[in-house]
Amino acid sequence: MISRPFSEVSAGERFGDRLTMSSWHVATAAAMYYDPGPNHVNLEHSETNRFGRPIAPGFLTTGLMMGVVGRYFGWSIEAFLEAHTRFLSPVYVDDTIEVLWVVQDTEKKASLGGGILGMHGWCWARPDRLAVELKIKLAVNESKPPPLRDPPNGTSPASRRQTTGAEQPVIEK
Repeated sequence: MISRPFSEVSAGERFGDRLTMSSWHVATAAAMYYDPGPNHVNLEHSETNRFGRPIAPGFLTTGLMMGVVGRYFGWSIEAFLEAHTRFLSPVYVDDTIEVLWVVQDTEKKASLGGGILGMHGWCWARPDRLAVELKIKLAVNESKPPPLRDPPNGTSPASRRQTTGAEQPVIEK
């Protein structure tokens, strides 16, 4: 996971990702949020409503947008402070969504050991349909991820040999 300390972030910075909204995402969200609404999980109902087929819950889409932020800032995230969300069009099961975030402003805060980022995000469901607009404030500190562990003595990649899975690995000394 990357970690972006506050001092390394600047206004205008852009990052994003893409993913395909699957029926697994929608079913899992319906269970987690205790929201098995017919627009999300009932094919018969959703075919007769204004959307014409099942849609993803709005907060599933914003949660995935925030996941992009979480992966980008990683260990340096101190707190999620606020959000303003606009749901503009549906995200359907099997839509590939594209998320873009732009850092709009940075405000240094000594009490946080970093500062506050103002960010603006968008999510498109297919290239032509803007689905969500999200403005957030995020507290970010100067943390870096912990270093990766060294391998135990004698188990460096060069000292291990390939096994077929049926035999025990042999550690050469």
